[in-house]
Amino acid sequence: MDLQQLPTRARQATLLGATELAARTGLSRPTLYRVLGGRPPRIDDLRELALACGFDIDAALIPVSDPLAAVAARAALGDPDVAEWSDSATAWRERLQRYVAAGSEADVQVALIDEAGRASAPAQREGSIHLRGDARYVDRLVSAGSASGDDWALSGWAALDAMEIDADAPTILWTPEPRRVAQLLADSFRPGLAGLSDLILTPAHPSVFAGALEIDSVRLVAPIQAHIDAVGLGEAPRSAALAHLRRER
Repeated sequence: MDLQQLPTRARQATLLGATELAARTGLSRPTLYRVLGGRPPRIDDLRELALACGFDIDAALIPVSDPLAAVAARAALGDPDVAEWSDSATAWRERLQRYVAAGSEADVQVALIDEAGRASAPAQREGSIHLRGDARYVDRLVSAGSASGDDWALSGWAALDAMEIDADAPTILWTPEPRRVAQLLADSFRPGLAGLSDLILTPAHPSVFAGALEIDSVRLVAPIQAHIDAVGLGEAPRSAALAHLRRER
């Protein structure tokens, strides 16, 4: 069940009025009215509502991979290409402001990219497909991306190499349909494991393609997006990308 539906389901499941439901959950009537009116409940209040209608909550910590964190960092750094999504990333801009300590302009810029990269990690994105094979044979990836009929762009090793950043990292192929591209690459790649893959086919938020470059038919994400993506690929590409940023700034 969608947790946002719990307050309504609680009332529907119990067929109780607000007074009875407040007694059943142990919540005050003002609190209950706020929750039933759509206000975000505290987690302990939410669990009482779940229990009242015969459910419980199973929560787990999972790695964060939110594309809006990358949008927020790019917007904060003045990238006009992501303006279309900047309003949607307001919460992440506020978080990044809290996460990044004060310092020189260059230090703050690097820290923003570092934090956004950790929070938007493409390798952790739900629906990502990890493959083993020669991901440095870029022409094969270009062929598959073009044949997919969808937007696509390369990041990870392919983008870092184009910027002359030496880093041992998998290549990322951003695409709205990873399974479709995986089928097109089935003759060249085999399934891999997270952390041991050469190519990651990652579900793309449209902002990923903002500012993308095309060099000799190879589509690469914008340099700022490539640096953000590299941070989420592990310590070696993260260190290489951030060191490059510090030299550039």
